[in-house]
Amino acid sequence: MKRVLSVFTILVLALSFVFCFSQAESSTDWANAPVITKAYEQSYGKIYIEWEGNAPVYQIHVDGNKVADVIVNHYIISVEKGTHSIIVYPINEIRDADTKVDLNVEAKVIGGGISIDLASLGLDPKRLAAGNPSEKFSFDYKPSQIRNGTPDKLSAITDPENRVVLSFADQYVADEYLLTIKHRNDINYLTFHVGGEREADLITKTNTMVSLVLDPMFLQEQECIVPELNEEYRITVQLRKFGTNLINGEKETTVICESKVSGELIYRVTAAWKTAPVVTFASQTSDGTITLQWDHEDYGSGCEYAVIKINKVLGVMTGEEEWGRTSEHEFSMIDLNNGGYCINIVPILNGEKGSYSADANVEVKNEWVIAPELNCEQISANQVKLTWKAPTNIESYHVVVSTGDNASLLRFVDLDYSKYTEFDVSATEGDMEYIFTYDKDIDPENGVKMKFEVYGLRHTASGGEQKSATSAKTIVVK
Repeated sequence: MKRVLSVFTILVLALSFVFCFSQAESSTDWANAPVITKAYEQSYGKIYIEWEGNAPVYQIHVDGNKVADVIVNHYIISVEKGTHSIIVYPINEIRDADTKVDLNVEAKVIGGGISIDLASLGLDPKRLAAGNPSEKFSFDYKPSQIRNGTPDKLSAITDPENRVVLSFADQYVADEYLLTIKHRNDINYLTFHVGGEREADLITKTNTMVSLVLDPMFLQEQECIVPELNEEYRITVQLRKFGTNLINGEKETTVICESKVSGELIYRVTAAWKTAPVVTFASQTSDGTITLQWDHEDYGSGCEYAVIKINKVLGVMTGEEEWGRTSEHEFSMIDLNNGGYCINIVPILNGEKGSYSADANVEVKNEWVIAPELNCEQISANQVKLTWKAPTNIESYHVVVSTGDNASLLRFVDLDYSKYTEFDVSATEGDMEYIFTYDKDIDPENGVKMKFEVYGLRHTASGGEQKSATSAKTIVVK
């Protein structure tokens, strides 16, 4: 049965072929030059061409070489990157003696090629006549680069209407964007047509960056799930570009070149005001002071912002400390000691926190914390002059005087000292000087070993005491 159907199909094709020849022989229209109307890349290295004409057979030449004889008005040629030319020749046939032509139609049932006696149908393929060739069509083939491209820089936010706005980079000026949206076990597909009337207000382009608004009504029209607040979604993007007719530059919407699929963006839909602030400035602006500035759109909701110090040990978060709150987009923290600080900004509305900003890391280096550069000089039998420089923000200096025991064995490891006295000296910015007087008798032969330790003191706005590093000097007074 299958064999009978196959032979019947071939006979129908052959009769249709003969009908075309008969129609063509009835006039000379078949000899008119074919007009190539379409030429576009169908896939890598494959160019689809189409032409108008009345011939029963066409012969196609690419770069001066015959590539095919066809009985239809289209064909796909194979080319490499570079310049090429195409010419289409119309061919007609004249009836004559008996002959057989192998149609090279594969018979799946009986195998091999099937030959049909065309003489009984009045055709002789051995006698051909060529008409006028088409105009030579030359073109420079550059394979579409979108196939190797991947949309990147995916990000998403939620606008004031609780619509997800997806952004990504499109380097290839795509005609369509195909989104895959996964939610739990559901997979949804969504297509945005660039220039489409429905999408006019949903697509925004800034240079290569594209933003798509996932409008609920638009998504419902495509039977796509609508993202809801506090739910998590996985989104990918694929770029799609229509083929271009190399004849007239018009788009061929039936031919689509696709990019690779982007990496997966995992996005939890949050209210617009909960979007993480973006820290634009974070630096030490004076001794002990860090100033931060940030951008954040609260859409008129009236957010305040908590400034959070993140505590870390070996890069691992161990806790957090709130420094303060403000309704502005700037905050300064004062009276900080030397060291590194990791800070986040968090929007807060009606007691509910939004998303934390990225870490802002600032290293504080205060001049007043540095140990004073102490010098000691004996100026009389029992007096020592102490000198050092005082930076700003120091209120006073604490001086500890210790004396050593030259008879103690501990003197060899510098542990023979005992405290003699201690006192405070009021600070003035710049050169400091203090004359210390030793009020005990001094052995003129061995003298007395003295150690002076000096550190600065200051008080914070809240009344806490801060100390600088300590400087120590030893001198033997005789």
